[in-house]
Amino acid sequence: RQHLVSHKTLCARRQVGAVCNNSTAYAKGMFAMMQVLMMVVLAVSGTFVSATDQPQSPSSTSDRHNRPLSIKPHLIFVLQDDLGYYDNAFMGNNKRSKVSGNITKMAQEGIILTQHYVFYWCSPTRRSFLTGRLPVHHGEMLSDITDDIDLRWTIISQKLKPAGYKNYWFGKGHTGYLSMAHLPTSRGFLNFTGFLTGMQSYVSPERWQNDKPLKTTEYSTSLYGDAILNILELHDPADPLFLYVPWQAVHEPYLAPESWPKLLSVYEGMLWDTDCYAGEMRNMLEAKEMWQNTLWVYSADNGGRGDGINWPLRGEKRTNYEGGMRASAFVSGGLIPLSQRGTKSNIRFHIVDWYSTFCYLAGVDHNDDPPVPPLPVNPLEPKKDIYGKRSWPSVDGVVIWDMLIKPENYNETSAHPTLVLSAEVILKGNMKLMTAQRGDTHQNFDSFENLWQDQEGTWFSPPGWNQTCGFPVYGVPNATFKPCLFDLSLDLNETTDIGPQHPVELYEMWTELNHTWLTYFHARSPPELLGACNKDCATGYWNALGGTPGPQCGVPGCW
Repeated sequence: RQHLVSHKTLCARRQVGAVCNNSTAYAKGMFAMMQVLMMVVLAVSGTFVSATDQPQSPSSTSDRHNRPLSIKPHLIFVLQDDLGYYDNAFMGNNKRSKVSGNITKMAQEGIILTQHYVFYWCSPTRRSFLTGRLPVHHGEMLSDITDDIDLRWTIISQKLKPAGYKNYWFGKGHTGYLSMAHLPTSRGFLNFTGFLTGMQSYVSPERWQNDKPLKTTEYSTSLYGDAILNILELHDPADPLFLYVPWQAVHEPYLAPESWPKLLSVYEGMLWDTDCYAGEMRNMLEAKEMWQNTLWVYSADNGGRGDGINWPLRGEKRTNYEGGMRASAFVSGGLIPLSQRGTKSNIRFHIVDWYSTFCYLAGVDHNDDPPVPPLPVNPLEPKKDIYGKRSWPSVDGVVIWDMLIKPENYNETSAHPTLVLSAEVILKGNMKLMTAQRGDTHQNFDSFENLWQDQEGTWFSPPGWNQTCGFPVYGVPNATFKPCLFDLSLDLNETTDIGPQHPVELYEMWTELNHTWLTYFHARSPPELLGACNKDCATGYWNALGGTPGPQCGVPGCW
């Protein structure tokens, strides 16, 4: 269907940075007109929809914030790719107010999360959100035509579907697609429109829809954004909605949208385009009276890189510094109590926590335990397989809803007193141990990645600074681990290694980090779930559909 008023027209009607939410009355009028037109189309086609069949808005509740909910909330998770910590106005960058007006308005009406952790690059963050498990329990690698999310696990969409949720995924995949069973529509999503790989042109013809390639060169933000608006337009408000929106923007290769304000940089134009859609999505939710029962979560998938700015944090994407792993994030929506709107939370959260929290809000069990518990870890047998064929790690995420709405009852480390972020990083209390710089990513390491950015994005090092710890070790001949210990409560910029003054704490944290990594797990989906694997046949099958790479197992006709 074509929209009565297109996204490009709506954006052109306002100045750069004007907030779409000011036009809610207009959106409600548009929605009413759409409903009339839909009834006319149905009548012409011979289908009559009675008044009782029309979508009903959720009834009000006297205390919506007492769990469990009598009405399941709508859940929206927006993941902005490669966004810098300082790239949105809600993080203090007023120069970006013109390109993040809608996002910033939602953040300022909700709760800004100052300690929301992710992984230092794409795939592990995405897998952590979907599975509720830390990278130690699915791997730090980038996904490809691989088995990286075990098919025996219940991902978040599969948790929500039995509770009545209508689940949709628009945007980037990058979570592994070895088999047809790994595709989103095989795992609880009604629709997937996006791409399966980690990076492509914004007008690449190699897209994907459900279980087949989608050949279109439409600019990706427009393609996914318009599809989202269509879904919202047609969605019955009586049904709980789960919408997962992992934008391609603002990942490289940079390409400006068609109708971007030329006074912006290309990077800013890409962010502005997703911000426009954020405003339109909210307008639609308000027009359909869904916003008051919505929880909107927004996060970057890792630190910024390229034109991204991570000030005041050190490092960038692909590093173990805070600039790579502490994300720009907030929660908003009508589900946030009035008492907490316009606040900030300094509680340490991780993206894995949304799995458990979404389950809690939906009234479903967030556990995903194996039929057989894993064997105990034995430090004397570091290569011992503690899982075998019938076990796997349980969910790592915790329910954080009460911490969000009643923060006075919690402290900064209540959610995660100890948190293992990577093979080289562990947080405990205010302390951060970093044994080396970045894992074995097989990518080049740029010297400036050890440095800091100012508010304009220029890299610098403090006067007299000399690196003494946290060096790269992978791929470096004769390299040895020289760990750093930082007190993040006093040194958020990670400038001063206090390890020499605290050898006991350093040793204890390093021991705990090593012990945790003895629980490492990578997917081992059984053959009966993967289906028959025939690479040559599968390649021929996808070539016949236009050449977009696809799964190799369970492919139709490739038995």
